[in-house]
Amino acid sequence: MKTVKRVFSFLKRALDNHPLLFFVVLSVFENFMIESLSRHSLQAGINHVISSPVVFFYNSLIIMMTLSFALLFRRRLFGVVLLSLPWIICGVVNSIVLSYRVTPLGAIDFQIVKLSLIFMYLTQWQRILLYIAVGVGILAIIALWILGPKISGKIHYGKNAASIVGLIVAVAVASSVAHNIKAISSDFGNLVGAYNNYGFVYCFSSSMLDTGIKKPDGYGEDATQTILSQFPQTNNTDELVKPDIVLIQLESFVDPKTIRDMTFSDDPAPIHTYLKENFSTGYLSVPSFGGGTANTEFEVLTGINLDNFGPGEYPYKTVMLKETTESIAYNLKENGYTAHAIHNHTGNFYDRDKVYPRMGFDSFQSKEYMYGFETTPYGWCKDKVLTEEIMTALTYTDEENGITEENPRFVWTVSVQGHGAYPTEPVAGSDNVIKIASEKYNEKELCALEYFINQVWEMDMFLGSLISALENRERPTLVIAYGDHLPSIGLESEDLTTDDAYLTEYVTWNNFGLPKVDKDLRTYELSSEILSQLGFNNGNLTKLHQYRRSENSPLNEEAYQEQIAYLAYDMLYGENTQFGGEKPYKKQDMRMGTLPITAESIKVMGKNLYVQGEGFTEKSKIFLNGEKLNTTMLSQYSLMATEVRIKEGDKITVGQSSSKREVLSYSDPIIYSESEHLVINTPEEAPEGETESTKKDNE
Repeated sequence: MKTVKRVFSFLKRALDNHPLLFFVVLSVFENFMIESLSRHSLQAGINHVISSPVVFFYNSLIIMMTLSFALLFRRRLFGVVLLSLPWIICGVVNSIVLSYRVTPLGAIDFQIVKLSLIFMYLTQWQRILLYIAVGVGILAIIALWILGPKISGKIHYGKNAASIVGLIVAVAVASSVAHNIKAISSDFGNLVGAYNNYGFVYCFSSSMLDTGIKKPDGYGEDATQTILSQFPQTNNTDELVKPDIVLIQLESFVDPKTIRDMTFSDDPAPIHTYLKENFSTGYLSVPSFGGGTANTEFEVLTGINLDNFGPGEYPYKTVMLKETTESIAYNLKENGYTAHAIHNHTGNFYDRDKVYPRMGFDSFQSKEYMYGFETTPYGWCKDKVLTEEIMTALTYTDEENGITEENPRFVWTVSVQGHGAYPTEPVAGSDNVIKIASEKYNEKELCALEYFINQVWEMDMFLGSLISALENRERPTLVIAYGDHLPSIGLESEDLTTDDAYLTEYVTWNNFGLPKVDKDLRTYELSSEILSQLGFNNGNLTKLHQYRRSENSPLNEEAYQEQIAYLAYDMLYGENTQFGGEKPYKKQDMRMGTLPITAESIKVMGKNLYVQGEGFTEKSKIFLNGEKLNTTMLSQYSLMATEVRIKEGDKITVGQSSSKREVLSYSDPIIYSESEHLVINTPEEAPEGETESTKKDNE
């Protein structure tokens, strides 16, 4: 206690007499610790200070500016701690994030990451320690508020406010100077490099403040027409072959044979190898490494270069929650297609349930609507469930909503099996078909790599099963599959035969004679290349990409990128001048679930409520007048809720609950009528084996 009192006394004197000097010392110390944490090394932190002193002290000045608001607190030490905590927490979280992925922490991560997802990476003891740390931290802050020293005398608010304003101006001037001497930049083409070069504090702050696409110079109708005048007219596609198209994004998929200095007991991706040898293929330059699935997805679907957005931004969490945009789905729908999305993970992750309707999809089958799937030891849904899901999307009909046998289908599929974490010790439930060996990696690294490679082998088997199923159909079909990014498993560019950690591969398959044309692409060029091979050229971004790749195109790279940014800005933030002021892409009335979840009848037996219907899964819950009941799934056709109090006129629905307790969709309601739905039996007289639902199951 004496030591604590001495420390408090020293801090009180410093904050009373020399607060700005105290802020200088503390901000430099905090920034040094943040940079050391991000580099996982004190020596690397020291090297950063020595090699980039201007950047280091500029970042420290930003921290000092935020700490200066403690001048307005009477409990000034409490204010300093409170204002320091966000930087300290972000620095620690960034260090942890970089242990699991390559991409550093951005402000958008706090919107994306859910507690349930974090817990998938933590052991039970790590979770307990996290709870203890949070509890101790809260108690410490409360204790500091109660016991911490107050400043002596009167607070000079005018003088202190002037100091705060002065520091804000100093940061603004320093920012301008740092940009002019190129110590920092607002161009974050390589997010990892930007954080290393410009400092965590500046980059993280930019990720909070800099979002969206900047308004292009000279923006207006004349500039728009100049761009559009380059493009050819839209093709007449009436006589074209319109195959079903299955576009698959494989989580963290990479051909393990591209990893240097490693041997395998067998080909770890034989289907991938076969497809590369016999059908069109190429390298795909992706926007992320070790994470950022939704951003690769965004580029592929829309044709928009992610570099045009703010640093670390996820458009799915910002503009795509409000706006529609050109996409391959909309472009194909103009050619008579219907568009369907499938993802074997939760439907609201990255807000896909809200974004996909703004990209033109008619239906979305997420994990909540899937039944009987297997999971990895880490709880990720295995990809083999996707074969049946894709085949259903290709074959079902819904005359009421215009989905007939004649409609060609576009099926967009996002897989999840390859997701980390990757264990450094053997995991119960892992059956490693592929064995690996390497003198380059230690035992723990080999364990993680072998686990990952066997997940890749299973994903490859899924591709094989899908192609086998498609070979039995008479309809022309095109499949395109690619990896969204490399896994965060310690691999770097020099560990790969490609010498580039931002390269994956795409492979294709077709049954109607498309020639093999190998071509390296960027993710935002992939969809336009697919459409080009089929003879489609509708959509302005599609036209632009195809024009750039056309033979003898006069469009250079700089102009090409400027025009991508221009058209994207006009469509997402501007006045839609390319469409005459009114965007043609209307938000779809998308159905959750490829096939509808239906509640067809109900029975009340004692205090038990039974609902019979179609398509039920473990995420199906009975709702009584909008209140979720404790529900047991008896089968795909029957649900049961116990201890139910129900009265005449009550409304019963079945809802598909997501992992964060949102409800993705509801069935049509059934209104309870005692004369129609009450069964005068006790539950003992009508056991589950004798209910209508199980009779239907047996039939």
